[in-house]
Amino acid sequence: MPPFQTLLIPADLLAAVVAHARADAPAECCGLLAGSPDGRVTLHFPIRNDLASPTEYLTNARDMLAASKAVRTAGAEVLAVYHSHPASPPVPSAKDVAGNHWGDTIVHVIVGLAGREPDVRAWHIADGAYSPADWAVAGI
Repeated sequence: MPPFQTLLIPADLLAAVVAHARADAPAECCGLLAGSPDGRVTLHFPIRNDLASPTEYLTNARDMLAASKAVRTAGAEVLAVYHSHPASPPVPSAKDVAGNHWGDTIVHVIVGLAGREPDVRAWHIADGAYSPADWAVAGI
């Protein structure tokens, strides 16, 4: 589990994540959220999905490297990865669980676009299973 209790995402960064999901639809989008060890997100890094698939993603290696360098330069930590489910609920799929290479060190944020409004949920994924993660819009 991450060292923080609740992932806190500022409204403008959450809006940027949702906008990324909408812009990449019908393919899944993906990216990183970084910030301070107490769970406060301060940085958002959209990452290209090399698969351009509506049901899975593969992070672009160059984008990941650039984001990792920017996180280190800022003295921040990766707090969450995010991706979208353009046509299904924001619940980890079997592919999401099997493809988790982060262990239990971060939160997984999923943006569901199947409904009238985007549905954002957060998850802990570890040991082949998932459970809800606490998150909130910072400042609310």
